[in-house]
Amino acid sequence: MSDFQQNVQYTWPQGFPGAPASANPIRTTIAPEGGLIAGAGGLTIAAFAWINEDGLTLSNSGTTTPAGFVYRAQQGLMTQYLQSATMTIPQGFMASLAEGGDFWAIASTSATTGQAVYASTADGSLQTGPASTAPQGTVATGWVVSRGGNAGSPIIITGPMHPIAS
Repeated sequence: MSDFQQNVQYTWPQGFPGAPASANPIRTTIAPEGGLIAGAGGLTIAAFAWINEDGLTLSNSGTTTPAGFVYRAQQGLMTQYLQSATMTIPQGFMASLAEGGDFWAIASTSATTGQAVYASTADGSLQTGPASTAPQGTVATGWVVSRGGNAGSPIIITGPMHPIAS
């Protein structure tokens, strides 16, 4: 493995996955006493997450509406010697979930403004599509696309600023 610089970017990207995309308020999930922590195998930043049955640990897989979006809050940790980047919160470390706000994200599908955001039940990754037409293997999140883009490129997603009725 070489840590020598391999390329140079001439322009900055529009945004970084998981980072806030505006100065609008962020609504976070209320955590239990002691806070929420990454569950077994860690937690991927810029993906959706579910609160496990113990009410304390989080995972990037589930079958119901996810509890929130794992946003960047200086919570990814480099745990390998000379590691250059990570988008994972190690198991047992504290994590925060956003239930609402504007965030940069990457979807595996092309996205257009106004489309619904769906979370993969296997890994919390994002897909977009028409409202009430969840792609196979996904669940609705209650979030929408605010600025679209091609599959694999940065988009902006917006979560509701009020609780979603169950």
